[in-house]
Amino acid sequence: MEQVNAKPNESATPSSKVSGTSLFLSPQNLCGQTLLSIVGRGHSILADIRILSERVPPAFLAAADLDSNKDESCDTNAGSGLFSLFGGTSSVSSAKAVKSTAGDGDDEDEDAEDVKKYAPFLFDFSYLHNPEEWEASLSIVESKTPPKQQQQRKSESHETLAELEREFAVNHRVAIEQYFELFYSIYDYQFAVNQFTADLNKGYFIQYTVESVLLDLEGRALLCEAVWLYGVMLIMMERFLPGPIRERLIIAYFRFCRRDGDISRIDTIFKLCKSTGVVPPKSLVYANFSLDKSFKYTMDEVKLFARYPISLDLVRNIVGVLISDDIYQQASVFPNIDHRSIRLSRQASMLYVILFFDPAVLRDEAGKLREIVDKYFHDNWVVHVYAGLTADLSLEWDDRFPAAKVALDNVLKVDNVKRLHINNAKLIGQCMAELRAYLTMGILTDKFVLDNKHDLLNCLRRCNIAARWRILHRRTSTQTYHDIVCVESDQVTTDPKLEGNFVVSDSHMVSLLLLCSQLEMQLKDIFRELLEKKESIWMNCRQRASKMMDDLADYFKGDQTLARVTRHDGLIIWFSSMSDEISDLTYESDDHFTVTGRKIQLCVQALEEVEQYDLIDRDFQVKSFLDESRGLLLQMARAVGINQSICEDIRWISDMSYGIESVKSYVTIIHTRVTKDPSNVALLQGFFLKLLSSLDGPVKRLKQLKSPEAVKISEYYSAELVSFVRKVLEVVPISVFRLLVNMSDIFERRLLRLPKKVAADQLITFSQTGERYKLSMMAHEISMFADGILGMENSLVGEVEVNPRKLLDDGLRKEIVQHVSELMNNILQFDFSADNETTSSMLRNQSSAMRSLASLSKRLEGFRSSLDCIDDFVAFHGSKMWHEEMARIISYNVEQEVNKYLLKKVLDSDSKFQSKVKPIPRFPKTQNEPSCVNFMGRVMSMLVKITEAQYTTYSLERGGWFMSDGGTEVCGLKTVSLLRDAIGIYGLIGIDRLLSYRILHELHRFVKFFRTNVSKHGVLLEQLRDELNPEWKTPLNVISIYAHGSRKTEMLMLPMLTCFRRVGQAQLLRRLIRYELQRNARVDAKILQQAVSTLNASLLSSNTLFKDHPDDMKKLFDLTIAVGCGDPMDTVFMATDPLEGLPLLLLFFVITYVPKIKYDPNYGSLAKIKGGYAIDGWPIIVGSATMIKQFHPSYAKSFLAYIGQFIRVSVQTYAEKKGKREEISRLASDLSGTITFASQFCDISNLPHSTWYEFVPQYLLDMCHDLSESHS
Repeated sequence: MEQVNAKPNESATPSSKVSGTSLFLSPQNLCGQTLLSIVGRGHSILADIRILSERVPPAFLAAADLDSNKDESCDTNAGSGLFSLFGGTSSVSSAKAVKSTAGDGDDEDEDAEDVKKYAPFLFDFSYLHNPEEWEASLSIVESKTPPKQQQQRKSESHETLAELEREFAVNHRVAIEQYFELFYSIYDYQFAVNQFTADLNKGYFIQYTVESVLLDLEGRALLCEAVWLYGVMLIMMERFLPGPIRERLIIAYFRFCRRDGDISRIDTIFKLCKSTGVVPPKSLVYANFSLDKSFKYTMDEVKLFARYPISLDLVRNIVGVLISDDIYQQASVFPNIDHRSIRLSRQASMLYVILFFDPAVLRDEAGKLREIVDKYFHDNWVVHVYAGLTADLSLEWDDRFPAAKVALDNVLKVDNVKRLHINNAKLIGQCMAELRAYLTMGILTDKFVLDNKHDLLNCLRRCNIAARWRILHRRTSTQTYHDIVCVESDQVTTDPKLEGNFVVSDSHMVSLLLLCSQLEMQLKDIFRELLEKKESIWMNCRQRASKMMDDLADYFKGDQTLARVTRHDGLIIWFSSMSDEISDLTYESDDHFTVTGRKIQLCVQALEEVEQYDLIDRDFQVKSFLDESRGLLLQMARAVGINQSICEDIRWISDMSYGIESVKSYVTIIHTRVTKDPSNVALLQGFFLKLLSSLDGPVKRLKQLKSPEAVKISEYYSAELVSFVRKVLEVVPISVFRLLVNMSDIFERRLLRLPKKVAADQLITFSQTGERYKLSMMAHEISMFADGILGMENSLVGEVEVNPRKLLDDGLRKEIVQHVSELMNNILQFDFSADNETTSSMLRNQSSAMRSLASLSKRLEGFRSSLDCIDDFVAFHGSKMWHEEMARIISYNVEQEVNKYLLKKVLDSDSKFQSKVKPIPRFPKTQNEPSCVNFMGRVMSMLVKITEAQYTTYSLERGGWFMSDGGTEVCGLKTVSLLRDAIGIYGLIGIDRLLSYRILHELHRFVKFFRTNVSKHGVLLEQLRDELNPEWKTPLNVISIYAHGSRKTEMLMLPMLTCFRRVGQAQLLRRLIRYELQRNARVDAKILQQAVSTLNASLLSSNTLFKDHPDDMKKLFDLTIAVGCGDPMDTVFMATDPLEGLPLLLLFFVITYVPKIKYDPNYGSLAKIKGGYAIDGWPIIVGSATMIKQFHPSYAKSFLAYIGQFIRVSVQTYAEKKGKREEISRLASDLSGTITFASQFCDISNLPHSTWYEFVPQYLLDMCHDLSESHS
């Protein structure tokens, strides 16, 4: 229950200037609580509109094509289209093409091409006329691409629309449901308002009717707000979620998220949200759509408001109240008649919105409009609607509303606008002079504030009125008025030009706002302190005044040594009684405070009258005592007059909610001032506190309702304001970081390294006084910037505490992220041609890539060195900051690169590495690597390309890839070490993760290939398996069986080779990376490596894998990779059903490709026989082993059994063979290759050789080895 006038000497807030308790808002009053809950819900919905408008998936923005001029026919007769879903007769022409064009993309979330590809299945409401044809058109797009869609078809290569649609639905289903619930909440709100009105008229709220509610101070305010908020919802929905976007969101909900029983609900939302036919102007195009949130373009409000209207009787009653009454009782805040339009500005906003519910008034009732304009808009025409959104009445009340236009034209004459502009410019000049006078150091003391309270408040009123008029009317869109109000001058002046064209620039407005906010902050602090200590002030002044009266009584006794005055008994008695009178003045008196004030006034008058005595009039010392006593009594009166209402009045006077969006245009000016003079940062705290008033409106009613939504809404608006604070203050970390980079350049390139011993004659050479002077000046400038922001106090912005030190830390981290990301993106670009690559060009590009890595390593080392200097200047841990942000940059880019392998993608809004405060930038894809999302993908692609089997051979013993024709190492331990220097440990871990997802992707493709293609040969494989069983025997006609099987499975071999080669290549790269991580950990973190290894081994042996603590398991897994523990070959990438016949198919794979490779003793591996053929021994062996690892261990034994059988058959064939020596030699070579393949397969799979000897006796292997040597 709201308490008003809790103390007799304290007045209520401007919104409740009545005595007693507000019965309407008491918890027991169901009528008041119902209306309050409706209003609170309205503010919550408006916040949701703002929140969700910032998260519209870019695909909807692109599909809506906000840049083009759309056909308005979608709004006509569209209401009946919904029922055609269930057998209606509406149809569209079968020739109607699917819309596939899109606007410009939003690179913050998805690349332009990525979002355009979703456009074909994001339909507007024209879909509802005949959904079957629209659905069928998707298959037409897929099979027959019209000429207009050729470009779209290219971007959809290798992706079917069905797969895209499924992917889009999976990733955006939750968001689409949120938008649908938002639209329904708007409809539900208007239903609640109309239901409440109906209940009032039916008498359900006993003793309350619409008229009686409008007579109650709180009731009238709440009822007006309820209707006003509904209108604001419709305006903001149309402004931030235009019709083309809404239609596509609703159709997407219907197609992707519909549930049984929701058809009537969709029909309701369809009627509310269908496009009005008015699209945003071209200045608000797709890419810049949400940058200027303070601008409201002309809409078709009449059509929008008429869809679900409010009762016309209620609207007219509310309009009458708003015209005749001051519903918020703000006379104490702006008592001057000249300030009436400011005092009633909130009501003016309500009238502007609510009149759209009754457009007949705007069109025809000229008398009423003239009354409204004369009262509310005689000196202003730009209206603040809600949360910084403004509307220009000179455009809004156009020819559609003749009566409103005529009434406004009477005021908006050019001469009148010029007069308002000149008066405002003069007022700003006067205010700035007064502000500088008041803000002079030492002026604003407690005594000065008490003595000049009214003058100070009037100064604040003038400053805020001047600032409000100028800020709002600089937003005018009418060119004639804009030229008057926003006139510019070539001369830069400190104060507005008060002659000629009376120029008031944005710079002048910044000065006014900074000075005004500084005065407001100081006055609030002073009044707050006076409120806390006013009782002590009272006691102190009373004691001093009483003591002075006693001293004067003693003085007139005439017995003091230095007193040359004759004893006067009358004055002795008078001053003694006056002392008693003053002592009897009590702070907590039963009398009303006006009675106490009257007593003080009588005492002051008595002290003035006593000066008329000739004896006192001739004594200057006594007169001085009397004057000081009167001052103390007056100070007592003024102190007791200080109450909470003064702070409330200042809060309302300094309200800045109208300009919360407009002031964002002043950020550049503030940055320029801070850069020139860092001490200006001290003025910003008052400016930020002034902007806090924008948080009051949206959450005030929710707090009265004690709703849990109040915290959420307050957090959102607080976060928005804190974001603005960061944007303003980011100039400090930017400047600091720029200086640090310059210092790093001096350290790295200009300063000579001091040796341990320096000869005396070389001291001057090493002193380098010029460079050290530059360093000292930069250090001093950094300290100035840091002192400016660190000197600010912690402030509570709504629900968020703003810590200046945290702001500086976040700003520096943001700069680190921006610079490092740009550096990596620019340097890590490699020129590999996929089509025309040759051995020489590949070597050349490999050398270029290594130079890029070395360059990046040096540049990043320079950045890290510069951050080490930050510890002494701004008291931050630069090294810790560096490692944390590097880890975040790498992890985020890896996460985004992995998205191309995932169906459920990790969007920026869901990423734990992305941050609004310290955003990691996204860059467009490069032309050379269009398949790579960012630099991490390009690094992995570079490693894959320089290790292609077509040009290289891998050697396990030598630990790297070598050119097949020259033996030059192209990728090995040195390469991975250089990569670690460039992108760090986090980068290597990221590459390992990318390679793992690449392997998983290839394995999934193989499984899909096996189930779709190999399964067709299931009968053949089963027949071959039966013929070769048991494996320990040698079947009859086995040669013909092998030949028949090889011939039948020939078409399956090339996809298997591609898969195994890619998987094996990635696994070998992972082994190199794991070795480098292990080697680095042994040097830099030996104890950590041993601890992690021991813990990992103990957990594996005990079989307790953190089942109840998955987060701890994840941390251990990450640490295990970071210190290089584990073998990548032990990784199980997927769980899948058994693939029947896989071991047998692998046998025929070996039979097919072993003849194309030969053991090379230089590399200790199987190398290609024919140059340029894309095959290499180790990659296909590792790929085969990785594939087998994904299944039961019996698969590996079965595969080795088939290989053993084949070797035995080959030995038998060799022994029986009689023919040309070339055939015998080739058979011996193939036999040797097969044995080497199987042996290396066991080695890389960590299978004991005893397993292999089960199928081929060791003596037979030794004999085959001798045989191959004899033929070599």
